[in-house]
Amino acid sequence: MKKILFFLFLVSSSTFAQDHHFKAERKEVTWQLGFKTDKTDILTLIDKNHTKISVNKEDNTGKGHSLNCDCKGGGWYFEQSFNLNFSVEIIDDKYIVTVSDIVFDGEGETNNNNRLENYVLRIGQSKFHTTEKNLINLKCLENYFIKLFQIPGAEITTW
Repeated sequence: MKKILFFLFLVSSSTFAQDHHFKAERKEVTWQLGFKTDKTDILTLIDKNHTKISVNKEDNTGKGHSLNCDCKGGGWYFEQSFNLNFSVEIIDDKYIVTVSDIVFDGEGETNNNNRLENYVLRIGQSKFHTTEKNLINLKCLENYFIKLFQIPGAEITTW
């Protein structure tokens, strides 16, 4: 019986990790996803996806300012707008987007306390909370990021 429970625990833990493209390393959260496209003006098209996204075409980086992600059933912090940084790596017919430094706006406090890490990681660790609410929050953010960075005609792919 213990072996079965242990096996179920391992399966459920690995399933949680595979439901999104977020990574936690050195107590920092990043999101990374690859897209396949035949378009060549990828950065211009990403720039046009949203008015609050700005792309620096010299170094393939960018910023998102005052973004709003309406997540039904998500955490209270989704009521706040947030900022992020991103980079785009382009190789052949693929591009990979890496999002970092996701910081929610606060009310009268420094934004250092409002980093995504403070809400989705276990305190002082590089491990995600495994609650259903946390999974809902990460999936919601993932869907929002896909809308921001998937250009017309691009398909999600492995890198």
